[in-house]
Amino acid sequence: VWIVSAADRTRRTYPVSGSIYDNLEPGTYKVFSRSQHARGIDDSGRMKWFVRFTKGPRAAIGFHNIPVDKGKRVQTRAQLGTPLSHGCIRQAEPDAKAMWRFARLGTKVVVIP
Repeated sequence: VWIVSAADRTRRTYPVSGSIYDNLEPGTYKVFSRSQHARGIDDSGRMKWFVRFTKGPRAAIGFHNIPVDKGKRVQTRAQLGTPLSHGCIRQAEPDAKAMWRFARLGTKVVVIP
C-alpha cells in the first residue's frame, strides 16, 4: 500500500495481505464507509479501523487491521504480503490506524494489478 497526499507525495508505504480469492478488480474507487470496530464474514474474527471502498460478492472490501478470532490473530505480522483474507486488505495495527486517519469518506483508492 502507498498512502499518497493530494500533492502526489508518498506519505507512507507498507506490506499488506489481500484476498486468496482474487475478488478485487483493478480500478479507482472511493471510501464509502468506515467503522472503528467490525466483525468478519462468517464470524471469522473481529477487526478494527475498517475503511470500506468497494463491495465483493459476499461483503464489503476495505482496509483493516489483522483480525482477531477467539483471542488470537488470524495471521502474523510477518505473513503480511501473503494473500490470506476473504477479500479485504489486512494491515499491521500502526498502518491500519494511519489509514484510518488518512482515508475519510470520499477518499480515492486506486487498485493496481
